[in-house]
Amino acid sequence: MADSSKVDTDTTAPSSGRQAGQNVSCGWCGTPVRIPARGRIPKWCSSSCRHRAWEQRRAAAAGLAAVEVVEVEVVRVEKVVEERRVGVPVVQSPRSAREWVGVLNRLEWALGTNRMDLDDLAEIEPSLTRVLTAYRDRSDKLHRRRERQ
Repeated sequence: MADSSKVDTDTTAPSSGRQAGQNVSCGWCGTPVRIPARGRIPKWCSSSCRHRAWEQRRAAAAGLAAVEVVEVEVVRVEKVVEERRVGVPVVQSPRSAREWVGVLNRLEWALGTNRMDLDDLAEIEPSLTRVLTAYRDRSDKLHRRRERQ
């Protein structure tokens, strides 16, 4: 029979040289990861790093190019812009006879009170000539139609 005094009663696991509270580096990004008091020794600092490492292993197994991690410093520039609202009158075309009369009355007033320079008069003269010609043509047709009735 075997001598029971020679049986090894030491049930502790062999030591890996690491103890709870120490840090190991993440296998992907190198960030220090604290070893817990119990359980496995962690390889990754986060599920994101674990997933990236898995993607790289999968790509390498498929013969694809490995992913290279590049750190880029992002500089955010903010430009302060002062907002200023300015009221600008919008010129609208007259839509009714009453509005046309108002526009023509303002033009008559500007001409009668010398509110227009000679340069302005020279600029509007061709347009006024065309307007007067068109008005006379329409007016003649209106008067001829009234004479027939």
